[in-house]
Amino acid sequence: MKQEKERYTFNAADFNEKVMKGHFKKIYPVIARQIIERTGITSGCCIDLGGGPGMLAVELAKASTLDVTVCDVTSECVALSEENSREHGVHERVSAVQGAAEKLPFEDNSIDLVVSRGSIFFWEDQQQGLSEVYRVLGPGGWAYIGGGFGTASLLQEILAEKADDPKWDVQRKERLAKNPPGHFEAMLLKLGIDGVVERGEAGMWIIFRKSSKLI
Repeated sequence: MKQEKERYTFNAADFNEKVMKGHFKKIYPVIARQIIERTGITSGCCIDLGGGPGMLAVELAKASTLDVTVCDVTSECVALSEENSREHGVHERVSAVQGAAEKLPFEDNSIDLVVSRGSIFFWEDQQQGLSEVYRVLGPGGWAYIGGGFGTASLLQEILAEKADDPKWDVQRKERLAKNPPGHFEAMLLKLGIDGVVERGEAGMWIIFRKSSKLI
C-alpha cells in the first residue's frame, strides 16, 4: 500500500556518528535482547532490513550466534555497516548488501529472522515490503518490524539529550500518527499474515511468524 512519505535529507556518516553511535547507542543492545527473548531465535540467518549503519545487527550478533545481513538502500550504509561490524569484532557474522524492502535480494523460505527498526515508515510500498518479508522467511521464521527505543525510560533519556532539537520529537510523533496500529493490521489481514501490532510507550512493533509447515 503506497502512501506519501515524508521527505528528509540523509547523511549516512552523520547518522552513524551522531545517532547510531551517539544518542541511540544504548537502545540497540536492549532491542536485540527483546527480539531474541520474544522470538526465541538465536541461530540461523537474520536480515536487518533498512538497518542503516548496522548497529542493531551488531548487537544481535553479539547476543547470539546469528549470521546477520544488513540490507539497506544506500551504498554508504552498506559500507558503514561493514566498518561497524569490524570495529565490534563480529565481521565474520555480520555482512551487508544493498537492497530495498519491496524487492529483497534473498531466496524464498531462506531466512530465520527479519528485523527492522525505524525503516518501515520510509518504505515506498509498506504492504509490498511486508509481503517480501513473509516471502523470504523460512518455515517457523519470525519478523519483528517497526520502531522503538527499548524501554520508556530510554526514550525519556533520548528526549532529554535531544532537547535542543524539538523538531525531532514532533516528527517522531507525526510518523506514529500517520502509521497507527490499525494501518498495519489492515495490511497483515489483506496479506493473510497472522501477526500482531503492539504499541507501547517505547514504540510500535509488527510481529509475526511464518507457519512451520509450507503448503
